[in-house]
Amino acid sequence: MKVNKPLVIFLLGPTASGKTNWAIHWHKTFPEIEIISVDSVMVYKGCNIGSAKPSIEVLTNHPHHLIDIITLSEIFSVSDFCQQANNLISNIHKRKKIPLLVGGSMMYFNLLKNGINKLPSSNKNFRERLYARLNNEGIEKLYEELYEIDKKAAIKIQKKDTQRIIRALEIAHFSRDKYKENTQQSELEPLVNKYNLFEYGIFPTNRAELHSRIEQRQHELISGGLIDEAKSLIDKYNVPAEHPAMKAINYRQALQVLNGKLKVENLFKKSLYATRQLAKRQFTWMRGWKNLNHFDLNDLDMATIQLKSQLNLDKIV
Repeated sequence: MKVNKPLVIFLLGPTASGKTNWAIHWHKTFPEIEIISVDSVMVYKGCNIGSAKPSIEVLTNHPHHLIDIITLSEIFSVSDFCQQANNLISNIHKRKKIPLLVGGSMMYFNLLKNGINKLPSSNKNFRERLYARLNNEGIEKLYEELYEIDKKAAIKIQKKDTQRIIRALEIAHFSRDKYKENTQQSELEPLVNKYNLFEYGIFPTNRAELHSRIEQRQHELISGGLIDEAKSLIDKYNVPAEHPAMKAINYRQALQVLNGKLKVENLFKKSLYATRQLAKRQFTWMRGWKNLNHFDLNDLDMATIQLKSQLNLDKIV
């Protein structure tokens, strides 16, 4: 039976599970596919080592949308991601192609699938003023302001969570609907309503193998110049520690080394632990994911056969 809805492919998996290799293989196998990266750090230019970004050669031969689209002088919010991803999916379908969304940012996948409020995009000038106030007045003052203008948002945020407080102030300042519940006009429609989703997940049955891959990659990231990259980015863009990219795994630990809060010899151990914790959270997301087709780390051929069967069955693009 043919399906009228256009097709969208999801490929989820924990860190170091081989998602990029799977995406490249599918891009080679199915020329109608275009890849969209679902990663909160790879969007930033220069964040290469710490995000384990695919190489220039890989990205040249297998282009990924939403990689290297913004500098660290700005902030790419969840709302920005969802809006751009929705636009890309629509444009890819207009080209008679099939979007393949691949990555490990499970919250991004979830919001795309199930919908998100159309929140205001980040505003550079407003954020700069907030960070200046943060340095002069402290985070407590900003939290008090948020509590006064949007109590409902404030009580959901920890009083020391700088990133979320600043984002909430930004939303409260620029959104006319800050006191209203979601309306149809203020939402991005869930992908599940508009498209036929084929959802694939790399779900390792042997955790030891994944842990070995994570450990090997951490050695490669650190020996490949993680600290030097972090220092270069901070010097070039004057990036505050509160920037989302600097709070991401690997960059957060590298920043601690640069600030003297962590000994360089402890960088591997600290970043390895954080990465393993990330993998655990990703597994939690995947266990509760409805309609996700699970495949083991080395089941690429099996997953490819299934995808080929589905693509041949459903001529929807």
